[in-house]
Order: sequence, then C-alpha cells, then structure tokens
Amino acid sequence: MNFGTGAVKITPAHDFNDFKCGKKHNLEFINIFTDNGLINDNGGKFKGMKRFDLRYELIKELSNLGLFEGEENNPMRLSLCSRSNDVIEPKLQPQWYVDNSEVAKRSIEAVKNKELKLIPDFHERTWFQWLENIKDWCISRQLWWGHRIPA
Repeated sequence: MNFGTGAVKITPAHDFNDFKCGKKHNLEFINIFTDNGLINDNGGKFKGMKRFDLRYELIKELSNLGLFEGEENNPMRLSLCSRSNDVIEPKLQPQWYVDNSEVAKRSIEAVKNKELKLIPDFHERTWFQWLENIKDWCISRQLWWGHRIPA
C-alpha cells in the first residue's frame, strides 16, 4: 500500500495472472507483439520498436506529457528462458490440447482395483488427488518451444 501510485496495469494477452483476471471481467485481449517480439500495429506510433527500447520511449513520452511521476527500484522476479536467459514475454497463440479425462479415469480405476500397485502405497493419495483434478494437456506449448510431442 505504501509503494507506487495505486494504478494497476492489467495485460490479459501478455501475463498469466492477468489472463485469468481478463477472463473473469470480460476484458479485451489485445496483443502488442509481433512473432519477432517487436511492437505491432496496436502500439500506434511505437510500432516496430523492440520491447525494451519501448520502455525507455514510454518514460520519455509520459515525461513530455507531464504524466510521469518518477521511478523507484522495485525488486521483482522475472521469468527467464532456461536456454537464452531472455525475459519470457507471454503471448496469446492458438493452442492444442489433449483430453486426459479418460486416461485419468482408467489410471484411477487401475489402482483402486489393484491392477496397478504403487510402491510405497502412501503415494496413492497423491495419485488420486492429481488424477481426480486432471486438466487437459496443452501440447502446443511444446511445439512453440521446440520440444517434440511424446506421441
């Protein structure tokens, strides 16, 4: 409460948590990046800029308009790519999913009817908890990151 201006940015097309908030409040999902990480047409006069260069330009622009209040260091955690060490910038893309409900149901039954035995058996609780709350598996993210689908 003692930090910042009180304004909160919500970017449903570029942040995992904001995506949920955007869905909940029926917000528009505006993408601002090209596939090469440059600012697209939605960036107006900043179109074509690299994302990090844009941050400096926005500070200049806000300052020129008399809207920049200042800046403070704010330690935060950024998602970094394990391969390139670059900042991960989420972007909405078409996704493909595998329905896991049937395999989860069969896996639960296999342990319940002792067709499959987990050793040690205290792992059964985790097994059931995980499989009873199974979600569809997004296989397209592996395609974007260059991993093969195990099919």
